Amino acid sequence: MTSTLRAMLLLSSLPLLPGCVGAAVSVATTAASVGAQAGFASGVATAAGPSVQQVAALPAGEVAALPVAFGNGVPANLAAGRKVFVPAYGVSYIHTQNARAVSQGGLMGGFGGGSTRSASVRTGLTGISPATYQMIADEAHADLIAQLRAAGIEVAGAEEAAAAASSAPRVPGNAADGSAGGTMFGGQSTGWRTLGAAAAPLISGISGEGAGGGLAGLSAIGGNQAMQRIADQSQGLVLAPLLRLDYVNVSSSGRSLLAGTANAEATAQFSVAAGTQLAYAARRPGMGAADIGIAQIAAPVPSAEPFAGISATGGSSGAWVGLGTRTDAAVEAVEARWVALARAAYRGFNAAIVQQLRAARPNA
Repeated sequence: MTSTLRAMLLLSSLPLLPGCVGAAVSVATTAASVGAQAGFASGVATAAGPSVQQVAALPAGEVAALPVAFGNGVPANLAAGRKVFVPAYGVSYIHTQNARAVSQGGLMGGFGGGSTRSASVRTGLTGISPATYQMIADEAHADLIAQLRAAGIEVAGAEEAAAAASSAPRVPGNAADGSAGGTMFGGQSTGWRTLGAAAAPLISGISGEGAGGGLAGLSAIGGNQAMQRIADQSQGLVLAPLLRLDYVNVSSSGRSLLAGTANAEATAQFSVAAGTQLAYAARRPGMGAADIGIAQIAAPVPSAEPFAGISATGGSSGAWVGLGTRTDAAVEAVEARWVALARAAYRGFNAAIVQQLRAARPNA
């Protein structure tokens, strides 16, 4: 195959990554992104968008509360007329997001040659101190209590809530690590750490630890039982919010065309992530045990505010007969801008919780 033909086939089979070509656009409206492609003739890595220094130079300020909404809510007959207890409040910080695409080409495979292509992007969040993560968890809990009281809802004090939850199994160290997904055969994976508020530490089983099934499933059963016991002890409405914060969008795609193409991309974007939820429990009148349930957000809630740059930290690029392309990248957050977004996130999440309870208390 001539070099000219090979180049023509490459251009026809490689879709362009968004943001990698074209005129420069405003830092204030363009997110940093990084991508990897593997195609017929080569593997390439690309990056676009503002640097962390450019983002840091943008004016800082308060961000409006994000418009968080639940896809389902706390049943009205559980919420009405009850004192509210918040013995646990967790914030789950997603810190790694990875994407990998794998494709098998048709033409080369038809000739009997191997033509598997893969492209992967591996990212990690940097720039946020451990003390800042804990500060946000503590602020989020305090903000919920303040919003509930401002809405005229009776809320138990920290000592009363802790006493009602004295039998609940707490997470050691008030921190839980979790992960989900895998990229060996393509797809996405996510890793996170959940921190509890100091005044409302995590309850085991409802803190986002683990990744589905097995011991995580058994832990969830224990968490539900703990919520029932707290509701029986308090005779109130027990709330255990879990707010999840993400920092990047990752995507991957592959198609069988000629020798196959594979694409993976990561774009810095702050969001309230899927999995954000409110666990609740209360004794229904006439029932022998407390009812339990979970209200969840309907979809991720992103923000367009820039808060980070992306820098490549390593990777590899395969030749046209190679295995593919990988890009490792750090999403470098400007801490002050990230904090403003985190506060907008918990204010919006807490407002959604208050809205649920207010709907069940129209005369309060």
